[in-house]
Amino acid sequence: MPKIIGIVGRSNSGKTTLIEKLIKYYTNKQIVISIIKHMKHDFEIDHKGKDTYRYREAGAFSSVITNDNNFAIISDNFDEMTPVDIANNYLTRSSLVIVEGYRDGDLPKIEVIGESSDKPLFNSGIRNIKALVSDYKITSELPVFKRDDIKNIANYIERILS
Repeated sequence: MPKIIGIVGRSNSGKTTLIEKLIKYYTNKQIVISIIKHMKHDFEIDHKGKDTYRYREAGAFSSVITNDNNFAIISDNFDEMTPVDIANNYLTRSSLVIVEGYRDGDLPKIEVIGESSDKPLFNSGIRNIKALVSDYKITSELPVFKRDDIKNIANYIERILS
């Protein structure tokens, strides 16, 4: 089972940029890392007329496209699997899974705080936020890291997940 951490924050707070930096850091340490992007709205990665789309239109629960280098699974989520369920069922070769945007559930989370005028999530009832990442002055009992302090953010993640 992989270790799982959430990265949350308001829109345009810098979550993706932080995750990109963490990917590079962990990859340089030979740690197998996967990312799950959680969204509240519908999305479509399969397109009308393509074989995989036609298979699902015909009634297939899942359709997989693959070559010698990559594969993608397009599947219904009838069981309402959470990102944690998906990580534990499909990303078992990963040592670490970062889930971006999944505010629900009890997985440990790090909040990225940017320029939003909205109240930060750690003050909004979101459970299990363990640390904050921001270049702004923030008053909190939680640890606060600067955005470019990737080594210490990664070390903190490893510490809370061990």
